[in-house]
Amino acid sequence: MMGKKFIIILAAVILMSASSCAKQQQDTMNYLGKRPTTGPFFAEDGTPLIEINYRAGDKIASQLEEILPPGSPITVMVFRLRGSTLQTDFAQISTEQVASRIAQKGYAIVADSSRFSMAAVDEDTAPPEKCILAGSYTVGPEIIYMTAAISTVDDGEILGSWDWTVPLNAKTRSLLPIKDDGSIAPLVNTSGPLTNSAGSQNNFQPSYAPQQSNILPGFEQNILE
Repeated sequence: MMGKKFIIILAAVILMSASSCAKQQQDTMNYLGKRPTTGPFFAEDGTPLIEINYRAGDKIASQLEEILPPGSPITVMVFRLRGSTLQTDFAQISTEQVASRIAQKGYAIVADSSRFSMAAVDEDTAPPEKCILAGSYTVGPEIIYMTAAISTVDDGEILGSWDWTVPLNAKTRSLLPIKDDGSIAPLVNTSGPLTNSAGSQNNFQPSYAPQQSNILPGFEQNILE
């Protein structure tokens, strides 16, 4: 009789343990989206690109408030893939979004500063100063590292700059010529990386705005190396 009771109790314990394990396994599968072995453990960062770039534009614009004379024209150079002359949709869109946000803050984003009045607003205000917005980016395995700055044309002084990151997700990846091995495939220019020679820098022509008197701000020169 005692042996029979022991067997019944043992069977009940086994059934309870099996039920508990099954529930725990189901909870784990639900947590992982029912793909415990093949699905990604962490959700992909889907923050809209425009939100990220607008925040960067806000940061740059906030640094100009006390130092940039009113009416100073800011031309724009398309952000560059660091160490390369390749042009991408990602760069074009990011440049436009950052520049647009700075314009929304009241600064003069122009296509050609030579047509812009350089007269001071009044006698007590410094005359406008020609500036350029330039930037670059590096594509990592999971993150795109970006930097941009507004600098003066005359002496290359940086007036405002910001560094930020963008997730390399399905949407941003579609804007980049990324091959299966993770490297960047050429889109427009296949001449290879920029050299450090002065001649190659002086011959560089922006695709967004005319070059100003054959002068590139120091920031733009360094950011492309």
